[in-house]
Amino acid sequence: MMMKKVMVSLLLSIALVFSAVGCSLAETASVDVSDYFSKRDLAGTWDADEAKEITLTDSLTITEAGTYILSGTLEDGTVTVNVSKDDKVQLVLNGVSVTSSKSAAMLVESADKVFITLAEGTENSLTSAVFDENSDVDGVVFARDDIVFNGTGSLIITSANHGIVGKDDVKIASGTYAITARGRGIDANDSVRIADGSFTIVSEKDAIRAKNEEDAEKGYVFIAGGSFDLTVSGGAANGAAHTDNMFWGRSWSNTAVSDTDTPSTKGIKASGGMIVTGGTIAIDSADDALHSDTDVTLYGGAFTINTGDDGIHADSALTINGGDIHIKQSYEGLEASVLTINGGNISLASTDDGLNAAGGSDSSGWGRNDMFASDGSSIVINGGTLYVNAQGDGIDSNGDLTVNGGVIVVSGPTNSGNGALDGNGTIAINGGTVIAAGASGMAETFGASSAQVSFLVNLNGTAGSEIKVQDQNGNILLSGVVEKNFQCVVISCPELQVGETYTVSAGSANASVTVNSVSSSGSGMGGWGNFGGKGGGYGNWGGGRGGRNQQQGYPNARQPLETPDPQSLPDDMPAPPDGGDFQPDQTPPAGMQPGQGGGFPGGMGGPGRQDGGRW
Repeated sequence: MMMKKVMVSLLLSIALVFSAVGCSLAETASVDVSDYFSKRDLAGTWDADEAKEITLTDSLTITEAGTYILSGTLEDGTVTVNVSKDDKVQLVLNGVSVTSSKSAAMLVESADKVFITLAEGTENSLTSAVFDENSDVDGVVFARDDIVFNGTGSLIITSANHGIVGKDDVKIASGTYAITARGRGIDANDSVRIADGSFTIVSEKDAIRAKNEEDAEKGYVFIAGGSFDLTVSGGAANGAAHTDNMFWGRSWSNTAVSDTDTPSTKGIKASGGMIVTGGTIAIDSADDALHSDTDVTLYGGAFTINTGDDGIHADSALTINGGDIHIKQSYEGLEASVLTINGGNISLASTDDGLNAAGGSDSSGWGRNDMFASDGSSIVINGGTLYVNAQGDGIDSNGDLTVNGGVIVVSGPTNSGNGALDGNGTIAINGGTVIAAGASGMAETFGASSAQVSFLVNLNGTAGSEIKVQDQNGNILLSGVVEKNFQCVVISCPELQVGETYTVSAGSANASVTVNSVSSSGSGMGGWGNFGGKGGGYGNWGGGRGGRNQQQGYPNARQPLETPDPQSLPDDMPAPPDGGDFQPDQTPPAGMQPGQGGGFPGGMGGPGRQDGGRW
């Protein structure tokens, strides 16, 4: 057998070092940029011989198509474009300062498309101090038609409300932008498309938003490159408090404390889809850093995220094909109904679940009413490197959890109400390398439908302990350091074989594991399911006094938990029924296989399913 050594401690370092700053447009083979930008959008050039030069001293209204080079200072007024719907206008900002005391500094009333070009080496500023409450104009730059920003100069925008507002498409091809807004930084109805540029946005509401409530194919965000420094509503420190009525680590209701009128404070938000192919993106937001009401697809980019809620959230599908994603602070790291990781380097820290797949819209990980049953959501990991440091479940799917490849390390949780791995459906591993260390109270491992061998072993270790897995010849198959105290470890890698014995060690503690099946429990684990409701042997909480079983357990089930204080149970929970003794001829639920070894006696069950199904 070829010796393989995976240094878990190095994985975090790899995730922290962004080797790829982002893909250039030429390198983006996954998405055709020409579908989003025209050649003129990207060019940022103009014909000086055909252009008209204007020095601003008073408000200006442009009524004819053409190119206009603007310079000078307008102390209180507006530059307005009002041409035919078939006409294009290009405004070249060549050292412009425009301030408006009551409306937009630049207003596009009508046009086919308007280009705002920042002349090379120039600094331009646009300011709106107040907006008329009786008007729908609410941005320093306000366009009722398509608007494009390009050029290599810089633009400073200061707003009493929003920065850039487009009622159709807002495209930014290049340039340097500093936006300070009491509302949103960049806002569009149909789409926000960014090819390149440098963006510093400080806003009280969403930094970048696209929203269209009439056309499901619009309201999308596309980012191909650029540098982004986004701070929203003071950052993650101002995120809404999350409250849980927790029972054995499960939330009877789990919502963020917020008023229905509380403004959205997300980093980048789309009512439609979101695609990112490159760029360097730093977000510090009170709410989700990246959020879509439908799908998020990442092909590349380097992300540094601090958020008071989800790092990356998609109501439907989140697909990560590549990129370097470092979520330093979050409530939940990655969340979607269908979460697929095909590649990339990901490291994340969360105060709740690291990865969460749950049906329904954004609700801090809970889009369901039945906490026991699969809701059709799923997590599939096909490749990449993933490091999870979670206080809640490390990887949690309300449906199936499937690992086909990649390197996965889960550090935590330390509380027995959560597990390193958690699934309400089938949990299977068919390839890849996994070390998942955490508390034993709710521990799960991969099931018998897996194509690759895995085992779960009881092993106590402290934060910083090196976990080693050795075969009978002393070859180290896995080795690494995790960041939290742990009581058990799930291990899987292609080298594991049924019928072989392995030694797992952490510091002075060690355990010998003989693999008897594709899904095994190690030394001291025995079988778990032997308490709760009618099916005490299935490893569910619930029922009155659970049955006992000293013959057989089920290694894919949960471990028994401590008897709860009846006074601590929520008022709306049903009274627990009395459970019967485990019957030796009982059939385990789908995905669970009989395990050998002594079971745990049934304890006093809490309110829960009376059939003993797996939680």
